[in-house]
Amino acid sequence: MKFNNSFNMIKLQKINTIMVKLLFIGDSHIPRRAKRIPDKIIENLNQLTETELFEHTFFTGDLIKAPKFLNFLNLKTKRNLFVVIGNMDYFGGNRDDPMYQKLDFTFSDKEVITIGLTHGHQISPRGDHMQLELLAIEKNYNILISGHTHKEEVFLTNKGILLLNPGSVTGAWSFKASNNPSFITLNLNEKAREIDVNLFQLDNKSSKLNNLHSHFIFEDNRIKYK
Repeated sequence: MKFNNSFNMIKLQKINTIMVKLLFIGDSHIPRRAKRIPDKIIENLNQLTETELFEHTFFTGDLIKAPKFLNFLNLKTKRNLFVVIGNMDYFGGNRDDPMYQKLDFTFSDKEVITIGLTHGHQISPRGDHMQLELLAIEKNYNILISGHTHKEEVFLTNKGILLLNPGSVTGAWSFKASNNPSFITLNLNEKAREIDVNLFQLDNKSSKLNNLHSHFIFEDNRIKYK
């Protein structure tokens, strides 16, 4: 498996396409709060990678024990599968994963955007946007991916930091959970510095997979709505 637990800066290599596709996913809580990944989620991830794999995958922690799913994500990822430790992983999962991971991506005009990853259990109150923003500023992240709340969301702060929470891929219970299985994909346009975010939510009642789309641009080290 292509796990990368390094804190060091990683730059994407030059690729043929100007669009780089990333996957943000996590909080599976298998087997304690969920037994398996919903079939609709697996089907959609297969469809999204029919012609091109994800360049990198970011897993927000609280995996617990799901080696088959990690192997599946690895097969859907060209380069690195980044994983951070969640608070429940201390009791039954992989205790060797770090608390933070990051990826630096260089656009064609040499401007750099930094994507940070953490589980989020160090944030109080849980999922608080102000505290997440302060963490991103401290770590110099332009985009901060976190989990823990199991409440999926896309939030742009006043200071131009994009906070992304892919929710729980199994819809596992939590205090603030939506209870709908979810994940996020993000496309980076290398030349235009545009950021396309797709939040996929599986409605448990209708079994319909909804896609909420957001479009941003990166200018002057800030993310703005396009």
